[in-house]
Amino acid sequence: MRIARFASSTLSALLIAGSLAAPAAADENRVYFSFSGEKRLPDCTAGSVTGAVRNSVARAYADYYGGVRITSVDEIREVAYRDHGVSPVARRYCSGKASLSDGSFQSVHYMVEEHAGFVGVGWNVEACLSPRDKWRVYGARCSTVRPH
Repeated sequence: MRIARFASSTLSALLIAGSLAAPAAADENRVYFSFSGEKRLPDCTAGSVTGAVRNSVARAYADYYGGVRITSVDEIREVAYRDHGVSPVARRYCSGKASLSDGSFQSVHYMVEEHAGFVGVGWNVEACLSPRDKWRVYGARCSTVRPH
C-alpha cells in the first residue's frame, strides 16, 4: 500500500515537472505559473486563446446564441491586465471582432484567467457576444468579462 502511494505521488511530481520544462516553441500552450514573476498568461492573440474563445461559444446551449458559431476573431486588442489587485489571480481582458457562421460580425469580449483550468492548473477563457447574451449570463454588456 505504501509503495503504491509513493509511486503515485512520484509519478504526479514527474508529470508536473515535465509540463513545466516544455520547450520555448510551445510557449503558448505551456502551463503558466507565477513563481518567478515571468509572464503569467498567454497573449490575447495566441492561437490557443482564440481557439478557446471559439469553443466557449460553440459549447453554449444551441439556442442561446441563436445557433451561430464564431469562425474567426480579428482586430484583437488587450483591454487590461490585472495581476496584483484585490484578487491575486491574474486576468487578461481582451476584445475583438468575431466573424460568425451566419456571415455577420459581432464584438466579442473575453477574459483569460489564471489558475482556472483543471484542478486550478493552467488558464481558462470566458467569452461573451454582448448583444447575443440574452440571459445576461455575463452581466449587462458582458460586464463580468470586462475590466472594472
